[in-house]
Order: sequence, then structure tokens, then C-alpha cells
Amino acid sequence: MEKPFSPFDPEILSKISNLTISAQTVVQGVLSGIHKSQYKGSSIEFLEHKKYSQGDDIKQIDWKLFARSDRHYIKQFEDETNIRSCVCVDSSGSMGYKSAGVSKFEYALILAASLSYLIINQSDAAGLFAFGGDGGGNYIPPRSDFAHFNYIIEELKKLRPRGKSDIAEAIMSFSGKTEKRLSLIVISDFFDDADKMINALKQYRCKKNDVILLQILDPYELEFPFDKPTRFVSMEDERSLSVDPKVIREDYLAKIKGFIKHLRQQCLLNRIDHCVVNTADPVDKTIMNYLSARNNGMPMGAGLLE
Repeated sequence: MEKPFSPFDPEILSKISNLTISAQTVVQGVLSGIHKSQYKGSSIEFLEHKKYSQGDDIKQIDWKLFARSDRHYIKQFEDETNIRSCVCVDSSGSMGYKSAGVSKFEYALILAASLSYLIINQSDAAGLFAFGGDGGGNYIPPRSDFAHFNYIIEELKKLRPRGKSDIAEAIMSFSGKTEKRLSLIVISDFFDDADKMINALKQYRCKKNDVILLQILDPYELEFPFDKPTRFVSMEDERSLSVDPKVIREDYLAKIKGFIKHLRQQCLLNRIDHCVVNTADPVDKTIMNYLSARNNGMPMGAGLLE
């Protein structure tokens, strides 16, 4: 019997668990790696506990909890300045395409799960927003405990790729669900109106939010290796097209490259990260390459993985 697909891959997570994500924008008032609150006083609302890690203020250790559990935890408050991130996953029909191996959608789920794990593992907060198809604008606000990570995994398992998505509308909808600044990681093939998407993201970016676009593409979409008469069927509606691939290959490759280049240029102009991700590449390699480039200050919008 075929093993059921799961976005949670312990082998991948073990390879990337020592990595950190550094935000290039001040998020919630502080740079990456600094988890001390700027706010003092008793009016701050207690939110949750997190495990003590080197560099945390020992004054924040909850000694009563230590007496009960024999483990060190520190209190986190609503206004504390840890990084808050939300992973946005496109579950529209086009994400279900695959030429071999895993589909774009399955790859996106593994990537979303892995990034959420990384974020929470460094004591930051991760959330989830699913749009298109079965997503329906589902939003899980960011939290920083591993029970919350398990909740994210269960929500990812429920998603199926089908129907259409309006990415610009989804981003605008998401903006209305949260008032706080956070890092936005959007995982999609971005087969939509690029200018509309960028305009929506510009409004979000102008509020000093960090934005990362991970464009998931199948190697056949990038290389178009078809060589026999083929009937191409839309995965989002009833359209189909029967053609000789040899006749349209040159035009197709020019258009897909032009689309990626235009999206990348617009991201660069608006200080948005944009990476082309090939589903033929292992997920852990994709994450390692991206974080290495990002943490070493490579230009945003540079198509780092292309």
C-alpha cells in the first residue's frame, strides 16, 4: 500500500533544524535574534511560555513553573519583540501539477511545514494562511510553541489543490485579518496577474512588513521537454489545448522566462524577496541555499534559486 503523503518529514527537519531565519526588516520593533522586550511595566499582557535559551534575560524565568517541571521557561508577553511570521500556501488547482516525484502542492506543503518548524524551533512565532482551492482564506495566527506546530501540520494535511485563486485578493484579505507586523512567506506558482499581485504586496510591504515569495515550479514548466502532439488540460477550469509542442516551445519558454523576470524585477523594486524553486530539488537543499543567500545579504528579488 502506498504510504500516505504527509507534509511533516522528520528527515528533512533534522537536516535544517540548526538553521535560523534572519528577517531583513525590523519586525515588531527588533532585529532577528533579539528577543528582549522594549516594554516595561505590569500592563503588558502575558501570552505564553517558551523554553529558555542562551541570551534570554534570566529575570524572565518563571521559577514557579521551574519548581513544577524542573525545566527553565521564560514568560512571553503580547508586546514582546520576537519575530512573527505567517506562511501562506496556495492550494489552487495549478499547484497540483507534477511531471514526476511530488507535485508542486506537495512540495509547497513540505516547505511550509519545514519553515514553520524552523521558525518555532528558534523560539519565534509561526502562523498559517491558506488561500485558493480548499484554503478558503483559513488563517491560524502565529504562536511559538510546538503544540501549535502540530496544529499547523494538521491543517496542512486537510488542504487539497483545486479551483482558482486570486492571489492579490488573498493578500488583501490576509491584511485585514492581522493588525500586527509580521514576516509574510508566500508559497505559490504565482500563475496570476503579476502587477496586481505586486500592488497588493506593495501595500503590505509599505507597512514595514517583511515579504518573501517562493515561486514553486515543476521542471517541465521550466524546460517544456514535450516532443509529441499533446493535449494540455487546465487544472483550474474546463479549458484544454491540443498542440504540437515543437511548434510552440520557443514561444512558451520566452513567455515563462519573461513572466519570471518581470515578477523578479517588480520584487526587486519593492524590496521583496523572490526565489524560483524547482520541485526537482530536495526541500532541505532549497531551504539551505535560500537562507544562506538571505543571511549573507544577497539582494532581495534576485531570483536566488533560479
